[in-house]
Amino acid sequence: MTTYVLVTGAWHGSWCWKRVREALTRQGHSVFTLTLTRLCERSHLMSPDINLETHIADIVNLIRRDNWRT
Repeated sequence: MTTYVLVTGAWHGSWCWKRVREALTRQGHSVFTLTLTRLCERSHLMSPDINLETHIADIVNLIRRDNWRT
């Protein structure tokens, strides 16, 4: 099956993918949802230093943390 990484935009968190994640999981897919630094439940990490590079690192770290292989 397929592995999906679902990333929200501004003003949302990984919670907004709940129904989609459940539907894809029922079909046998692997699904990872991510809230980017400074958004929603990660808003406590707010800093003027957060930028696109930070958000790219969030996604890369998710992949590294779960030790994905191609």
